[in-house]
Amino acid sequence: METQRLEAGDEVRVIAPSDGWRNRRTEAYARAKAHLESLGLVVTYGKHIQSEGRFRTGSVADRLADFHDAYRDPKVRLIIALHGGWSANALLRRIDWELVKANPKPLMGFSDTTVLVNALYAQTGTVNYLGPTFSSLGFRHMFNYTFDNFRSVVVGTASLELRRSREWQRTRGGPLAKTRPWKVLQTGSAEGVLIGGNMGTFYLLQGTPYQPKFDQPFLLLAEDDDEPGKYSAREFDRRLESLLQLSGVRENIRGLVIGRFQPSSRVTMPDVAYIVAKMELRGIPVIADVDFGHTMPLLTLPIGGVAWLEAEKSRASLNLVQW
Repeated sequence: METQRLEAGDEVRVIAPSDGWRNRRTEAYARAKAHLESLGLVVTYGKHIQSEGRFRTGSVADRLADFHDAYRDPKVRLIIALHGGWSANALLRRIDWELVKANPKPLMGFSDTTVLVNALYAQTGTVNYLGPTFSSLGFRHMFNYTFDNFRSVVVGTASLELRRSREWQRTRGGPLAKTRPWKVLQTGSAEGVLIGGNMGTFYLLQGTPYQPKFDQPFLLLAEDDDEPGKYSAREFDRRLESLLQLSGVRENIRGLVIGRFQPSSRVTMPDVAYIVAKMELRGIPVIADVDFGHTMPLLTLPIGGVAWLEAEKSRASLNLVQW
């Protein structure tokens, strides 16, 4: 199901399905609001966005109320998660899926929001966005690349070639580094539906009715964060292996797109190359160090949309075809 593009006057609703409002980030929120308003969009907030419990998330009831209100309100055309964080999967079993189906509109975010954008695609067939959170739309550094890609995807109407950034930020507020070309680990070309995101979050869907079915050609998006510490490479390895063992995955995977790792994760490109090689993903293109994950800047990638991946020895490209 294709998404309708945003136009001036459309309303964007900010909700907190994971971590809630943080007073120390009010300046970033103000910048994010101003950036969205520069497109003529109207920004509103969920009633319970400042609700907070022991783990910095609101109660399930409060988070669900804002989630359902956003889908119920006909003026809202895009829903954006305030932050990533933890426990968005607690919402899944209590979501009114018939309400969502009757009021289709995309939700956007990354990290913990991975469970929602994939579950929404699995349950409703709608396209949702693995992209910046509201908070990250207000970051000062590397903003233009993130915002330009966001605008091209949610406003644009034609097919789109995604391009790598020129620089990236190794740590929040830290120095910038020159972006390397997207790394080609296996050559080839393929088209498929985009599925996936943060592996530490995506695998929470395994064995649930909210996991997308791997019954058609798809391209897997895979990235991970630094939460496991020095064993992050091993953790990424076993999470990816676990996913590849699911029914239909090896039969229908047509390409693998791996995001950029934080330096603090201690995952190196030789680690990634080794992991990919031992997975025996023969005959499909694999690229890595792509601009999504837990570093800035970020691409906006349509989960449930169709993309074309081409990986040559000296060049990799990812083109959005339908979303």
